[in-house]
Amino acid sequence: MSDDIYEMPLFKGGNRDTIEKIMRDFPSRYVHYKKGDTIAMQGNACRSLYILCEGSVYAKMISEEGKELTLDTLSAPDVLASAFIFSSEGVFPVTILANSDCSLWIVSKESLLKIIEEDSSVLRNYLTVISDHSMFLSKRLNEFALQTLSSRIISYIEKNGSIQNVQEAAFILGVARPSLSRVILQMLNRGVLKREDKGYILS
Repeated sequence: MSDDIYEMPLFKGGNRDTIEKIMRDFPSRYVHYKKGDTIAMQGNACRSLYILCEGSVYAKMISEEGKELTLDTLSAPDVLASAFIFSSEGVFPVTILANSDCSLWIVSKESLLKIIEEDSSVLRNYLTVISDHSMFLSKRLNEFALQTLSSRIISYIEKNGSIQNVQEAAFILGVARPSLSRVILQMLNRGVLKREDKGYILS
């Protein structure tokens, strides 16, 4: 087993002998995906923990009418499906797509249960991962439910430095590109934003 996994947030500080023994008893899978590949589909069964070792992915929700909302973009090292695997429904509430070529370590629910039962460090790490993801989703909900699109644009630029690709930003913000372009133009006219070589930035 690669030493790299013990630098990941989930296993950092964990007992190597315990983890390696359990992983031998409950085999896992190491898989690769190309950019654009579907890693998990919304509504499909979630029976394993997905550990993102390389690359990045994004999670989106799709309504019955086909409306799409991008919830998050995650980069390695990170844990996917941390809050879903033990849910009573046991399904993915989101679709996970490869944002770049990426590699994932898929660990069974039984393996994870055994590890967190025997290693308190991994249990604490796992609780932190779930809590951090829940906090992020709470902030994301606040953005969509309470903030105007102008406020969300400002938050996006504060986080990413600029808007370089309007289509990509529209996808992440969950709005149509024409709507985003219209609000960006209004913010340019008001002097809130300015255009530079690296894209739209705050004035």
